[in-house]
Amino acid sequence: MTFEAIHDLVGRTIGRSPDQVAVETPQGCLSYAELDARAAHVADALKAAGAGAGAFVPVLVQDRRDLVAAVLGILRIGGVFVPLDLAAPPARLRATLLEVAPEWAVVGSPADPAALQALSEAAPAAHTVTSGPAASPGGRREHHRSGADDPAYVFFTSGTTGRPKGIVGRLGSIAPYIRWETGLLGVEPGWRVSQLASPSFDAVLRDLFVPLTTGGTIVAPHPETLLDPAALARWTDEERIDLVHTVPSLFRGLVSAAIAGDRTLGSLRWVALSGERLATSDAELLFGRYGDRIRLLNLYGPSETTMTKTFHVVTRQDLDRPSIPVGRPIPDAEVLLLDEHGRPAEPGTVGEIHLRTPHRSLGYHGHPQETARAFVPHPVTGDRTDLVYRTGDYGRLLDDGALEFLGRKDHQVKIGGVRVELEGVECVLRDHPAVADAAVVADEEAGAAHLRAYLELRDAPAGAAPEELNRELDRELRGHLRERLPDSAVPAVLVPLAELPRTLSGKIDRRALPVPSPRAADRIAGEPPRTTTERTVSALWLRTLPVSGAGRDDDFFASGGTSLLVVSLLALVNRTFGVTVPLRDFLLSPTVAGLAAAVEKELPTADAPLDDLFAVEGPDLR
Repeated sequence: MTFEAIHDLVGRTIGRSPDQVAVETPQGCLSYAELDARAAHVADALKAAGAGAGAFVPVLVQDRRDLVAAVLGILRIGGVFVPLDLAAPPARLRATLLEVAPEWAVVGSPADPAALQALSEAAPAAHTVTSGPAASPGGRREHHRSGADDPAYVFFTSGTTGRPKGIVGRLGSIAPYIRWETGLLGVEPGWRVSQLASPSFDAVLRDLFVPLTTGGTIVAPHPETLLDPAALARWTDEERIDLVHTVPSLFRGLVSAAIAGDRTLGSLRWVALSGERLATSDAELLFGRYGDRIRLLNLYGPSETTMTKTFHVVTRQDLDRPSIPVGRPIPDAEVLLLDEHGRPAEPGTVGEIHLRTPHRSLGYHGHPQETARAFVPHPVTGDRTDLVYRTGDYGRLLDDGALEFLGRKDHQVKIGGVRVELEGVECVLRDHPAVADAAVVADEEAGAAHLRAYLELRDAPAGAAPEELNRELDRELRGHLRERLPDSAVPAVLVPLAELPRTLSGKIDRRALPVPSPRAADRIAGEPPRTTTERTVSALWLRTLPVSGAGRDDDFFASGGTSLLVVSLLALVNRTFGVTVPLRDFLLSPTVAGLAAAVEKELPTADAPLDDLFAVEGPDLR
């Protein structure tokens, strides 16, 4: 197929439907003509500041109207957009900016204080342009003539050293995927597509370009809505969303809250999931309430190969499988499963997943050696010009030829759809003066995935370690982590050890790390739950957090809770009690007693019998 740049496809939509709403946010709407004008303003301002083809341009905006305009404007001059999330920890923003050393940046109008602070510290000489309203409509300006192999964007993942690692996207790889997805789903003009992904996560490309190339509308909620399952379900229903791209953990909360709130989700046609394993219980929940009216698409593929590269349309028959497959390759992609000797794995046996596609990324920014390790010559033919991406994931082919994803082979995990390098978290922990060494593991057995960190402290008595960290050090370490890492990478549990177990060669022996016994901090040191509601909430608390007890005054976030786990907890609460507890009510008092009070406020009668409402072992609560 002849190369056509993704922004040129959007330009066609602008020409066909100038008055159609392109972007709708809590701050207002933009028609396609207005979007064109804003994008032209960004392009003109960048060119006037000296930016041109190949320029790395961070985008530091909150308003999604500004995000879309900035992305299009940067592409029009042949630049490379680097979208960053202003909700990230300041240290993370600074580190990301330092990696690209930008001479230009796009900020909002007015500029967000977090953006200005990060730029002043990491790139004080960078020229800033605003993506605010343009004074006049965009004309038919001549754009840079881009090539398929031109770099187009950079998305950052966590590196093994704790520093962000940028994946450079290839311009010619975007449009083929977008064309494929819009064709598969039957996207038409007028579809309303949710924008739920962080701008720093490559799934945002689907959120933006699926609607913009088909005459649809990007619809973005208020950021707090993403943490509130009840609000997200209400928003999806009331905003008449046709297509949702999200991760399974957020999908679980959305569907649970929609059922609890008796939401019809009448406009929703498709939910496309990626970034985490999809549990059969989550698909069963959707089918059980909404039948086959809402279709479910399971996707797999790392950012290195451009968005996703395999797909599976989920059916009721999949509910009988031990896990839902990630399916078959999209057009122009090929899956290679190799055994430990580098030979093709036999059907039904486990192998490492390698992906072959002409639409891969260009590798890691400033890390040619890592790029060479990840993109290897075809392992079967040995053709050095035929590069294949070595994912580090395990999988196997099922009897019907579908691919089953089985997890990672190394120290990299996905938490809430965000890739987390365990070694990077360990590096950040070792940077704290109280920590001599650290080992971090992922734990998915307790429901929502979370991280557990084992710590060898510098001042611990020889041959012994405290049963728990003192509260002051616990708070200090969590603050140290949150300043430097995304929320998903902050361990929920910190376990002190006298010393970390090691192999004969001196490496940390992860298989010998102990399963933590109930710690004093986990036991109910304060007042136990009083009422049936509090006892039920306490049991749900234990399903969400990696603790063994919950007193009525225990604080959710001090117990290892994160924003992602808030979504999981509220989804369980809403589904169990058949109510919709607003996020703001929980945040006012994030304790067992406070959440129980918020539940009772939403119940028809506060003294309704609840003894039979919750069964700890019930699979329906997962």
